[in-house]
Amino acid sequence: MQNVGFCFSPCHRLNHCVIMKIKFVCLIFNDSVFEVTKLFELLLHTFSHALEDVIKAAPILLAVYALLYWIENKLRSTPALLERAAEFGPVVGAIAGLIPQCGFSAAASALFLDGFLAPATLVAVFLATSDEAIPVLLADGALAETGLLLASKFVLAVAGGYALKLLMHRKKGANQNYEIELEMEGCGCGCSGPFEGIVLRTLRILVILLLFCAATDLAIELIGTERMSALLLSGSLLQPIICACVGLIPSCAVSVLLAELYLSGAIGFGGLIAGLSTGAGFGYMVLFSSEEGRKRALPFVGATWVFAAIGGIICQLLFG
Repeated sequence: MQNVGFCFSPCHRLNHCVIMKIKFVCLIFNDSVFEVTKLFELLLHTFSHALEDVIKAAPILLAVYALLYWIENKLRSTPALLERAAEFGPVVGAIAGLIPQCGFSAAASALFLDGFLAPATLVAVFLATSDEAIPVLLADGALAETGLLLASKFVLAVAGGYALKLLMHRKKGANQNYEIELEMEGCGCGCSGPFEGIVLRTLRILVILLLFCAATDLAIELIGTERMSALLLSGSLLQPIICACVGLIPSCAVSVLLAELYLSGAIGFGGLIAGLSTGAGFGYMVLFSSEEGRKRALPFVGATWVFAAIGGIICQLLFG
């Protein structure tokens, strides 16, 4: 019996080792499959969320590009109405920006690139925009905070718009028509008809928005809310400055993230104001969709950040 045991013991140990190796390989394979499945679900979630945001913005962009096509092909001189409207542009821009719809910032950017919107009005729209933060706050029952947020952003947008208007007025002179620069020679994209000038132009922008939005949403998901909260220096006076930088991320998901961080106490009211005031979402994507747009828009995006950071610091001192 001892000889038999001696004979079969090594074989038994060998079989046991093989079985353990097989189990180990299967465990690794199952973990890999789980990670791949989890990553696929994350990609599907972020893409579907980005697609939902883009679909919401599509009707507004289509209407704006239809209006631009009509203006560019029917008018041959600068409309007097736009000249007069420029005086009240920041107020109108602030009111439009308060509407919780990320498509309005994209529409404002499209109008600006085609010369039908003054820089001061564009900045006012950006500063007033809150995207999806308003519904998130209302859903949590933060009615007083929502009212204070809208009032603060309206004042900041109007003040920032007219401050930029005054700075440009002093720089270029009172007699120069710097606000509106129209070129009545078509949209500049080589379009020959209404289908190319309206539909294809809208689709091109929507594809760019979808790619940018999906990428930024995925990055936010990978970073996580807790890490983002730690990076925002809770309780510090520098928090509005950092939040203003976070708001520059071109995604509607940023407004939701900032609202959730505020409701959880991770950021103060000043940080919320600063982050949402730079959070123009789709507006930045439209501005930077072309090289010419990047050159023209960069100074005004910088001005938006400065006004948002200053406004956030003031609100932080006043409201915490």
